[in-house]
Amino acid sequence: MVLRTNFIKAAAIGLAVACTSLFAKAIDTPNQYQQNDWFAEFGGNNSMYVNPAGISETDQLEFSAAFFSSTGGEASQEYISLTYPFDYKHTLGFTLFENGAPIKGGESYGEIAAQFGYAYRLFHFLSLGVNLDVLYINQFDENKQLTVGADVGLSWNPLASSKYGYLLIGVAIQNLLAPAISEVDGDDKFKFVFMGADDAYKFPTNLNISLFYRGFNRLLEFKAEFSVLDLIHDSKDGKGCDLEMSFSLTYYLFPHLGVRARYTKDGNPVLGATVNFKDLSIFRYLALNLEMSHDDLWAKKNRGFVWAAKLTTRFGDTREEKIGKERYRRLKIEPENDYHAAESLYLNRQFLEAAYAFGEIQTKYPLFRLVDQAAFYKAKSFENLYMYKAAKSVYIDAIKRYPQSNLRAKYHFQLMNIDYKEGKYTEAMNKYQYIAQKFGKSDAKADADYVAGQILFERGFYYDAVDQLATIHPGNANYVYARYTMGIAYSRMQMWDDAENCFRAIIEQPVSNKSERDIQDAAKVKLGHIYFSAEKPDLAAAAQMYGLVQKDSPVFDEAMLGIAWAFIKANKPDEAIKYAKWIIDNLPESFLVSEAYSVIGYCYKIKRDNQKAIEALYEAINRTEQPMVTNAVRDSARQAFDAMQGQLDSVQVLALDLARQLPTPRVESKRKAFRPTFDKVNQAIEDYVMLMQRAIQSDHFEYNRKRILDDAGFTLATIRCNYDIIVPSFSNIDDSDDLE
Repeated sequence: MVLRTNFIKAAAIGLAVACTSLFAKAIDTPNQYQQNDWFAEFGGNNSMYVNPAGISETDQLEFSAAFFSSTGGEASQEYISLTYPFDYKHTLGFTLFENGAPIKGGESYGEIAAQFGYAYRLFHFLSLGVNLDVLYINQFDENKQLTVGADVGLSWNPLASSKYGYLLIGVAIQNLLAPAISEVDGDDKFKFVFMGADDAYKFPTNLNISLFYRGFNRLLEFKAEFSVLDLIHDSKDGKGCDLEMSFSLTYYLFPHLGVRARYTKDGNPVLGATVNFKDLSIFRYLALNLEMSHDDLWAKKNRGFVWAAKLTTRFGDTREEKIGKERYRRLKIEPENDYHAAESLYLNRQFLEAAYAFGEIQTKYPLFRLVDQAAFYKAKSFENLYMYKAAKSVYIDAIKRYPQSNLRAKYHFQLMNIDYKEGKYTEAMNKYQYIAQKFGKSDAKADADYVAGQILFERGFYYDAVDQLATIHPGNANYVYARYTMGIAYSRMQMWDDAENCFRAIIEQPVSNKSERDIQDAAKVKLGHIYFSAEKPDLAAAAQMYGLVQKDSPVFDEAMLGIAWAFIKANKPDEAIKYAKWIIDNLPESFLVSEAYSVIGYCYKIKRDNQKAIEALYEAINRTEQPMVTNAVRDSARQAFDAMQGQLDSVQVLALDLARQLPTPRVESKRKAFRPTFDKVNQAIEDYVMLMQRAIQSDHFEYNRKRILDDAGFTLATIRCNYDIIVPSFSNIDDSDDLE
């Protein structure tokens, strides 16, 4: 029994083949363990057996399986290995070894070793790797045990070029935390053996130095490994620190076929061949290695001919392809999607959300190709919210941040345009001079020309305004708007032919949006007025122009009123009444309702229905006596708006600050809390702006108001005196309209 127990111990030590050491050199010298250089070669996917950092060079998901055996099967080993790089810095590896050998009597020794590896790329040329080794040992069914260990290694890649080749150098401590095998007699029960157990034999700690080189246009591969065995040894087991080495040389006769020669750490020469195929239907790479040797060439081991076969396959995207796709997604797809989402918010007039979204693009993707455009629309979002202070801040920041952007001229123009909207005409014209000097050939120059022309027009410099706006030619987006202002300016200067030419140029232009269609309808109305009020009125041409106006146009009421006046001049009062009543019934908020009542009064006077005429004329006078927006209402609204300027400024500052931050949960919470305050202030701003716009329309109507009062009063007087009606000449055209 003792003899058998000693034999089992010796065999267990001699056949201990783990993920960290394999095949004792001699049964009576258990301190000298060798590396498994049949399978684990530095530069391969299962190189973590030799150096865990080596797997950092794995380029894509790689699977390999191998089998080693003697001809008689006295010794054999199999393994499978998987390596997976999941980004530029991280690589995972897994290897499962199984080996064993039978003895007489049918009993056998076996091992299963699982190795879990991880490599981290510290720098582009330097990697760190660690292994966790889990070893299950079955000693002839009498001693079953589980033990663990760990390895650590560094991999250095000082050379990687098409000219000089590829060089990889590795240093590793194998069994830094050494597995242990218990030497105590077994009782058929499974047990876990700790590394510090007194009754266990520890695997030796080894130092591995590895080198791999590929060069000469990838025709030649050279590998060398040097191992200092039993680096931390027990003096009673011998001197330790034995040096062993192996060398390998592969020459590729063709890109797909290579021959190999190797000298193993066992001291045996090995011959072999490798065949590989690339870009198959299933595999990106497929390779088969076959190697052969004789185990008794130098020392009698009684195993004879030995051989090993290894299959390697690669799947999926390479590490670079994954990184490229991720970068493409992060730098191209994600910002493009986020930009389109922000653009959708802007087009749906969700301007605060759009400002946040465009601001996120600026912060999250500073190198995105449309980041300067995101800044532009972020500012435009604030501008559409009448938050001019915030918009100016964004434009000024964009000018500084994107000095090479082709939108710089537009940034400067928008600053000029905000000054114009705020009535700061002097500041706006100063900015115009800068744009004309620095960006004279840009598209923004025409926009600046248009705004400068509008400023001159509103200041009453009609000749200068016409000269300024005449520089805007067909094809420019501002052309029809510039021509409309020129037409109004010529009308105010009573240059009717020039005014007609301007309005006719507008209606001859093709339109591409509702704004251009509306300005075209306004030009048709103005042409109708010119034809109606000419020295020789052309009622047919005037009515034709009025009739061309679209029903959804903002000047449709004025066109209907023009047709009514045309029917009065044509002595068709019943037709005129129909159009006047349509305005009263369908557009009760129109400024022209009072004049529509005047038209009805004149028509009934023509029909000699004095009672209805008087009722209509009195209604016209009552509706016209007071301005639509009185000075008292304006002053009250202005005072209330001025009182909330401090709150408006603080809201703009906070909104701008929130638009500069990424939408983290904390920021989203702030935005949610800010929303009620913003809605309240924004509603107050919109109400004030709408009132001021109505006040401007009221001012434009002021001349017509006086005319209506005079004509209606005169007509009432003629009715009372039983005079024949004198129809108003309608010769004073309302030419006060201008394009905002």
